[in-house]
Amino acid sequence: MTPGKKAIGARLREVREAPPYWSRPELARLLRGAADPRDRPGLPHVKTLAEMIKHWEAGKWTPNTRYRALYAKATGMSEEVLFGEHPPVPWRAAGLDEALTPDDEERLTLATRRPIRTDLAVIDSLATVLAAQRRLEDAIGSEPLIEPVRAQLGAISGMVANARGPIRTRLLDVAAQWAQFAGWLHTSVERPRQALVFLNRTLAWGTEIDDRQIIGSVMSWQGYIADTRGEIGAMIGLSQAAQRVRRDSVGRVYDLYQEARARALLGETEHVNRLTAMAAQEADEARPDAARPWEYYYFAPGFFGLEHGLTYRILGCSDPAYNGPAIEHLTAGLEGLPADMRKSEWAGDFVYQLARAYEQAGEGQEAARVTAELKEIAAQIGSNRLTRLLAELRH
Repeated sequence: MTPGKKAIGARLREVREAPPYWSRPELARLLRGAADPRDRPGLPHVKTLAEMIKHWEAGKWTPNTRYRALYAKATGMSEEVLFGEHPPVPWRAAGLDEALTPDDEERLTLATRRPIRTDLAVIDSLATVLAAQRRLEDAIGSEPLIEPVRAQLGAISGMVANARGPIRTRLLDVAAQWAQFAGWLHTSVERPRQALVFLNRTLAWGTEIDDRQIIGSVMSWQGYIADTRGEIGAMIGLSQAAQRVRRDSVGRVYDLYQEARARALLGETEHVNRLTAMAAQEADEARPDAARPWEYYYFAPGFFGLEHGLTYRILGCSDPAYNGPAIEHLTAGLEGLPADMRKSEWAGDFVYQLARAYEQAGEGQEAARVTAELKEIAAQIGSNRLTRLLAELRH
């Protein structure tokens, strides 16, 4: 049965008022921004659209097909979640058969239906599910997890809205990480606008509990998105901000390498050498026992060597002397990865970079060998992103 106007209106208001807390005019701007530029002139102006949002939330009317699609694009939530019956939330990810008991699963289902039931046992079960899904993404790629994670986050947002006191603080810790994971998934499949929506929610929840490590991670990932958009100034500024915020975290090592990549894009060799030297030293001093749950892959053998190699590969575009060291770092990093990560989607990104390094060094035969490996990984996990990178190499 389709929900009535009042139920849909209440849901739309709940979505708008959840972090990052949009006003109606702000949401109106987002809806206009989500439209195809060719269709935008035919949309109402912000003031009129904000009034329409008010009526939709009051249950006086419901958005038509056009506006439902814009809502989905602007909020990063599916039309089914926004306007249809809440579909069953899939809590049992693959690999959870032993970690998540039937009692845990029932507890999560009941908390979804009645968020006020959220307690420490529910929060522990949520942390278990999230940890398993991070590992699952290494094996199957990002795309298959997007819809389940968005549905789960919708349920968790309801729990957050009803939580208070010490329980709220504990719940926000997990909820912020969930939104962070959703942000990464959308970044990975090259949907930066939706990724930023989820990262803004992470920032709001992380700020509420004063979690500087997760706040720093948002800045870092925003810097990564700036990189994908070619916004080098923002990439440098956000990487530096992340370094300041999470000064005592292993994540700072990644931020140093990210700034080094930006400097390499500008051909600033001296800056690159200074930053990579700092990063390598801090990576040696990093302690796994101090890492946060989302930082597990930083301690995979070879990970920071891959970041070092990527930085040199970029620098090798302007200074061929760096192509050899880039190949050495990338090769050693890939060989050092555990088997479950070696064929992951994100490892495929570095396989692509190794092929590029061989091309820049004029070693076509080796580049072809590595390209064949990338093809195998892309086919195995069905990654659209890796398939696109493969096409770039062939071109």
